Parts: sequence; structure tokens; C-alpha cells
Amino acid sequence: MLGDFMKNINVNELQNKISQVMREVEVGEVYQVSRYSKPVAYLVPQSEYEAAVSGSGCKSCMADLRKIAKKIEK
Repeated sequence: MLGDFMKNINVNELQNKISQVMREVEVGEVYQVSRYSKPVAYLVPQSEYEAAVSGSGCKSCMADLRKIAKKIEK
């Protein structure tokens, strides 16, 4: 899913670089935060979070898939 597009950071490094990381997240970067090599959280831009929670991203994808399916059926 997002694994190919996100940066990884451990909790200790995040504590030291929080301002820099937050600036990057604000402009679209996604981070996976790990503790003892295990993922514990994700930092995502607010707009991506809202789209995921509302399902609006899924709705537009489904509409696109329906259009493609109709073209294939013809």
C-alpha cells in the first residue's frame, strides 16, 4: 500500500527531528514511526487522513472503475 512511498523513522529519531518531520508531513510526506523495529504509528498529512476517514478517496476511485467497466462492456 503506502509502504513504497513512506519514510521510516524510529521514536528516538523523531524526538530529535520533530520540527523537520512535521514540515515534511505538511507538504505531503508520509512517515511510519517504529519503536524497537515495530511500527506503532503513521504520520500523514491532514488532507489524506480526512479523505481516508470520510471515504471520499474510495468513492471517486469506485466511480472511475465503474466508468472503465462500462467502456469494457461495450
